Amino acid sequence: MCYSPARENKIFKASNYKFLLPLVLAVLIGIIVSFAVQGFISLVNLVESYLRGDEHLLLGLPKEFLVISGPIIAGIIVSIIFKLANLDRWHGPADSILAAHLPSHRPNTEAGLLSTLASAISISGGASVGQYGPLVHFGGVIGDYFSKLTRDQTSPHILLACGAAAAVSSGFGAPFAGLVFAHEVIVRHFSLKAVAPILISSVVAHTFSREVYLYEPLFQISIGGISNFYEIFPLALLGILAGFIASLYMRGLTGKLPIPKQIPTYLLPIIAGIICGITGLFLPETLGLGTNFIRNIIEDPMSIDYVFLLLLGKLFLTVVCIRLFLFGGIFSPALFIGVSLGCIFVAFFNQIIPDLNYSLFVIAGMAAVTSCVIGGPISTLLIVFELTSDYQVALGAGISVCFSNLISSKIYGHSAFDQMLLNRNIDLRLGRDNLHLKSISINSIYSKNYIRLAPEHKVEDMIKILSESENSDGYIISPKGVLLGKVFLPKLIQIENKSLPPDKNLFTGFLSLNENQNILEAIDLIKDFVGESVPVVDNNNNILGIVTESDLFNQLLIAENIRKKEELSD
Repeated sequence: MCYSPARENKIFKASNYKFLLPLVLAVLIGIIVSFAVQGFISLVNLVESYLRGDEHLLLGLPKEFLVISGPIIAGIIVSIIFKLANLDRWHGPADSILAAHLPSHRPNTEAGLLSTLASAISISGGASVGQYGPLVHFGGVIGDYFSKLTRDQTSPHILLACGAAAAVSSGFGAPFAGLVFAHEVIVRHFSLKAVAPILISSVVAHTFSREVYLYEPLFQISIGGISNFYEIFPLALLGILAGFIASLYMRGLTGKLPIPKQIPTYLLPIIAGIICGITGLFLPETLGLGTNFIRNIIEDPMSIDYVFLLLLGKLFLTVVCIRLFLFGGIFSPALFIGVSLGCIFVAFFNQIIPDLNYSLFVIAGMAAVTSCVIGGPISTLLIVFELTSDYQVALGAGISVCFSNLISSKIYGHSAFDQMLLNRNIDLRLGRDNLHLKSISINSIYSKNYIRLAPEHKVEDMIKILSESENSDGYIISPKGVLLGKVFLPKLIQIENKSLPPDKNLFTGFLSLNENQNILEAIDLIKDFVGESVPVVDNNNNILGIVTESDLFNQLLIAENIRKKEELSD
């Protein structure tokens, strides 16, 4: 092929502008996600104002009727969506986290959009769930969809993180928290090539929300920070209590829940709606997002007895809704539980140390519980800092966050999302490379190129067959394909009487792999193996093929290169 300067220059220019693609996509993702987030919030607020607000004018019905019927109607609609869509579960942030770690587990676009719709209906009706989790996953789905449209010219996990960051930035009005959240909770590593597009998407989403929509901050008063050194100790104690409360909350969300098998899964949201409606008659603040309650309790103390009931009620209802598929997020309920805990704590501790900064302790409790639930202590502190524009508030809350995460990580784990994945036998603690190996079945790499021997073969025949094929391992197989044993050429040579078939004890007790095992399990099993190959069998012990140490080592190198490409490349 002849040299063409014009062609080379064209290729150079194309590659020179390729780096702009993720930045352009980040802007588009930021705008679209911001528009969707604000539309979601506006819809929820509108419906909520007519069902549970001061504008309950819907058909002139009494407020009590709307309070109890709202969650039930929402449960019925969500149940219909779940049934018609033929889903096995709703999709949320845990799926975005998994997709960012395993390219083979890309988000299901249809399931992600339907889950977001279901959460909007649930919250609007009064289910005790949150909005930020579904919105984060929605942002991830949009980002991944853009990656598919552009044939993955930009790493899918980067655009997914752009969508998640945009959702947090638009929802909270905290662009830097969106950036850190995407890295800390979703992607879980920092790389230079990811920071720029994620930050751009986060800033664009925040700016678009501020310019186009009416933004109402969560904190509307001046909080103030630590005024005396001794306040550090109660803040630390609050963090310890928050760690226990957060662990209890997460255990309820992800622990075992015996549900009778006779009840169809698609009917469970209706049951959750009935429970919410009845509870809402007595504890109306526990329904929906509880944003007004959070704002009010941060500004002014409430009756401790009632707040304690609200804390228990919110925790109970959220667990009921999530476990019974009345779908929504777990972030907003964590905020509610956290401020309730902070209010109760400061009320009791004021008896010992008067004049504590009430609002600071309430926010510290909120941050402490929430950071444990989402596994994002730094991003939670940044949300507090950006919402208050006060470094001293973030500093005080940081003490509680530190101790709460220390406690919850020891008695529960990293986050509720990690446990949700662990319930699906996916352990993020393994790391990207090991997760990749675990996702590959041994079926995909075995070879059928192995030496087949018959039980009636004499030792001298086996030696001849193995020597001529230049193999040291041979497999004794029955006429029906059942693996009976494995022989080694060096051991066969040592047998004195070679005119008879080998003794059965010689070829039994060998290592084999099952077809249902994965590469990671196989590597662990053969770590002490010495030999040429290992047979792969099915559940009936029929031989399917063999794998060598070289096959497994190559897969290990591939997984390591994938991890390096994602985490370390510029």
